[in-house]
Amino acid sequence: MLASKACDLPAFGGLSLTQTRKDLQELLGRIGSYGFFDEYTKHDISHIDAMLGKLDWLVTPQTREAMTPADWLLVVLAVYFHDLGMLVTKSEFERREESDFPQFCAEIRSASDSDSRDYLARLDILGEEERERFLYQEFVRHHHAARVRKWITGDSSPNLGATDKVVEEIQDLLRPVEPVFRADLAKVCESHHLDDLYDVKRYPVERYYGSTANERANVQFAAILLRSADLLHVTSDRTPSVAFRVLNPVDPISQNEWAKQRAVRAVVPKRGLDKDGVPCDDAPQDTIAVHATFTDENGYFGLTSYLRYAEEQLRLSHTWAQRSNATGGSKYVFPWRAIDTSCVEAEGFLTEPFQFTIDQQKVLDLLTGHTLYNDTNVVLRELLQNSIDAVRLQHGTRALDKGRVEVRWDSKQRVLEICDNGTGMTQDVIENNLLRAGSSLYQDPEFRKRNPDFNPISRFGIGVLSTFMVADQVEIITCHPDEEKARQLSLRSVHGQYLVRTLDKGHEVPEQIRPHGTIVRLTLRPSAELKSVTRTARHFVVLPECEVTVREDDGEVQGIGFTSIGEALRDLLAQSRRNGARDLESGKIRIVESSRGNMSIAFAVRWNSYFSEWTFLSPEPGPGPSATRQPDAIPATGVCVAGVRVETGTPGFRGVGPILAIANTSGTDSPRTNVARTSLEPTPERDAFVRWCYTAYSDHVVYEIQQLRTEREYSITWAAQEAAIIAHPLIGPQSNPISIADLDDAVCRIPFFLIEEGGERRCVTAGELHEFEEIETTESAVTEHVEHLLRELPGGTRESVVALLGTRAEGVQVRRSPVLCNRIGRDEVVDGLFLAKWEIGRVTSDIANRACTVGWVEKGEEPRWTPQYLPSTRLAVLDREIERYGATPLVRLPIGDLEVVGFPPGMRGFIVGDASYLLPGHPWQAMVDELTAWPGDDAKERMGLLCWLISQRVLSEDIHFRRTRQRSSSVAELEELIQRVGLSELVDWDEFAATCRSPESVVDLFDTRKWRRWRGSY
Repeated sequence: MLASKACDLPAFGGLSLTQTRKDLQELLGRIGSYGFFDEYTKHDISHIDAMLGKLDWLVTPQTREAMTPADWLLVVLAVYFHDLGMLVTKSEFERREESDFPQFCAEIRSASDSDSRDYLARLDILGEEERERFLYQEFVRHHHAARVRKWITGDSSPNLGATDKVVEEIQDLLRPVEPVFRADLAKVCESHHLDDLYDVKRYPVERYYGSTANERANVQFAAILLRSADLLHVTSDRTPSVAFRVLNPVDPISQNEWAKQRAVRAVVPKRGLDKDGVPCDDAPQDTIAVHATFTDENGYFGLTSYLRYAEEQLRLSHTWAQRSNATGGSKYVFPWRAIDTSCVEAEGFLTEPFQFTIDQQKVLDLLTGHTLYNDTNVVLRELLQNSIDAVRLQHGTRALDKGRVEVRWDSKQRVLEICDNGTGMTQDVIENNLLRAGSSLYQDPEFRKRNPDFNPISRFGIGVLSTFMVADQVEIITCHPDEEKARQLSLRSVHGQYLVRTLDKGHEVPEQIRPHGTIVRLTLRPSAELKSVTRTARHFVVLPECEVTVREDDGEVQGIGFTSIGEALRDLLAQSRRNGARDLESGKIRIVESSRGNMSIAFAVRWNSYFSEWTFLSPEPGPGPSATRQPDAIPATGVCVAGVRVETGTPGFRGVGPILAIANTSGTDSPRTNVARTSLEPTPERDAFVRWCYTAYSDHVVYEIQQLRTEREYSITWAAQEAAIIAHPLIGPQSNPISIADLDDAVCRIPFFLIEEGGERRCVTAGELHEFEEIETTESAVTEHVEHLLRELPGGTRESVVALLGTRAEGVQVRRSPVLCNRIGRDEVVDGLFLAKWEIGRVTSDIANRACTVGWVEKGEEPRWTPQYLPSTRLAVLDREIERYGATPLVRLPIGDLEVVGFPPGMRGFIVGDASYLLPGHPWQAMVDELTAWPGDDAKERMGLLCWLISQRVLSEDIHFRRTRQRSSSVAELEELIQRVGLSELVDWDEFAATCRSPESVVDLFDTRKWRRWRGSY
């Protein structure tokens, strides 16, 4: 074995590889837990021996002579230790919560890209216990290289697993090794899961550990050999430690099936070819052949997916080694750069492997037809995008002063021309980018390296193809400073060839594109329809960051675009809305602008002179005909990427939402668009942009609340109650947000809640309520009227119920906790925010003063009350079956601890807001108690149905309910309904009916509204 070339060296304290091997075996046996994930893979001594065997042919004879004993020692020790990080003890698995494993799982679950969603769907197929073990295996796979690096360097921190005992053992094994060598060994071991082997500063090609030539090593080459030997050990006794998620398809099922079948027989060098193309043992070799047979397609796909990844890694290693040889004088050759999979077979399937091929003609038809672009006006957008990008690239920050894009439209000749003084194109760009579908210059790695801060509008490399939607004759003249001649391209068909003629820059090139620039000229087909060029340009080009003009026929030159998003909204509002310009001029409407980083937004607000507040301005109905809409108006709402409109709806909402707003995002972190650039792709960047839009809207509401209290001198009670009104467009039922959760987070920053504590009032957010252990509310006519009075007091007046009425006034109890002054039941949104986190923990009635005081506590793991609404879609058939039952709130029944004070005998419940609550000891308590002991969703459905049935009986006896409902339901009617919709098995009907017939089933609810008189009630 070539590894025997590693001998004892002075710099390494006489370290013996033979003894190290024995010590490793003893370590694994002593810990007694190696192979905890053995059903998936093997990383024991047999794996080490197989990798060492592969070094015999991975290292060419030429390189074998150049390698020193230190080289071999570094490689062999790296092989010994590199996968030790896969070692998992049962103790470590049991202590997994101490590591970063929970965060690892959370990141997997929170990923929103399509690959991650596919991965999670397949992962959910596994059972709970199997999934937990699989995820910890993935956690270890993902970090095992970093784990062994930590262990070799003596780091015992538990973030990658609680492995302090293993660290101690490894430190004992490597104690004789020179410190610099040990650090390099740790880096090499970790490197087989990194992609930084090109970095010769981290992996030097010449490192001395002692004074002799034998103590010199090529660290980079050692890392290359380790990575390659590990990647290629895929025979039947072992599958590699590469995390499954780096493979394509991202499919744990396929990967597991590959591992279980263990179908790979051999991984060997493939014979090279002589000059006649005949296999020959003496010919140079650069390809590795894999021999395998599968009986299941999942295993086949798993292996072939992995081998594509492995071949890519080999090719990179080959490139890195060549580069070091050329620049660093290294003589370590790594010829391997391809993997032959022709001998990977699947039994029962046709022997010829098939793959997707591209029908170029049909793909081009797709790109230039109405399947992708369903509006021919996007041709102008695509060409404008290309020109603006070229101008921005050429002029940089001075594009606004020096950059020009001119559009000319001759309707008689049907010629559209776009001219810019941007970069122009070289012959290389023409051949490799302009006319190569999908190849964008701006996405080229070398371009991005040279221009890391440039963020283009164009991304897909199909802009020029769109011209063939409307034209069969396209001419392009382009001038680039780096080339002696300009170029003129003539194109006649997307499927045909093109001609290039060179032009003399001094005589044959129009002045406006000298010394750099491009003209694109289209002659439209007779059947092509191009609507108003000026309007189309204004629709798409919002923030061009350069001068953009349009001239149609002999008309005037029209400027296009704006310098800020606020200026754009102001202009678009004035054009698209009747009296828009006049209202802006008079100050009845104003534009609010906000920006952060690469994002900016502007939205319109209207002054309400009665309530002295700026409320969100809603878009007018559209896009259909409207008497209030100018015929050639451009939508005032929209989302722009890099200054070009992509969506026409309200930022953060689906379609035209509740707020007149327009936003722009740019830079490398801006959201990606779909290919047709008609919408944003659902990516983390899009999510971040949407969250920020919601924040900008909620900031306006917060600001208005502050202004009402300070500058406009309204009471704090007034300001708090107006918060829900101002925020209503955001949270109303018609808002249709892109992300309900993110909108809720933003809304929770608004101080909707009015708290009184110690005689003082303050506005707090839903999150700030958590600082209280308990919150009180009071249902009484006194407090309700006092709140109306406090609302009308001028700002600066001390606002307090206690201060106004005294601590012992009728209807006002001595407070045990801070008081929530918002009336429950007054605003659905504020109620929802509060009731989502709080529930009733105590209730005190005061019949004499017609008051009911409620103590609210935060919800725990075990609820205190039955659900407020029907908890499952199965029960929703009730709403669909009989409209009159609608969304009637359920009577709430106690299922947890409740402190009750002051209720007289016979009064079995109370009303808070619009919700009805029953006290413990009511006739249905036994049925409810029985259901609370049931497990799972079935119990929830049974309890939901029972609460709904009780609601029909209890509420039918209530005076307020009878006023709002036409009739109550008899027991027979309810039974017939439940049987008809197929829910009779969920409830013990005999017990329910018996309780209904009992005199005690008539429930008297404490309701302060019973002391009010309505016309006709006397």
